[in-house]
Amino acid sequence: MSADMEKDIQDKRSRLQRFIGRGSKESSTKGVNHIAIFALDLEATAEFYSQIIGMPVTSVTANRDEPMSTHLNVDIGRGMALSFFDFPHVPRLQAPVPEGAGGMMHVAIDIPEDQYSQVEGRLREQGVPFQRIGDSAYFKDPNGMTIELGIVKN
Repeated sequence: MSADMEKDIQDKRSRLQRFIGRGSKESSTKGVNHIAIFALDLEATAEFYSQIIGMPVTSVTANRDEPMSTHLNVDIGRGMALSFFDFPHVPRLQAPVPEGAGGMMHVAIDIPEDQYSQVEGRLREQGVPFQRIGDSAYFKDPNGMTIELGIVKN
């Protein structure tokens, strides 16, 4: 990295620091209820999250906005969910999302260290490629979405 590029990055980070601590000390919101995700295959998604990762499916309903779509919720802990929706009748929603601005990099979810070793074993058994970086493991779900499991010491 050039000295000019490094200076530009540091300047940007310094400008962004001004937003820390502004306004109230607490958020006006109470956290994530769910993250809505387009799914390619709800059965593969349900099996992956419930059987391999150990996150239970909590509900399966019709999508209230589109009766031909199914809505599947997966419990990710602390009262939060990943909500998967299929739209098999909408061809443009069957294509993977390209990387880039406005797209999601990954979903990071904490997992206790003792639970992680079991999940890693199931990932290996099922041939799911993953990468360990420090105290995190990264892999893709059946929809191509990257999941980070942040391993928390017990």
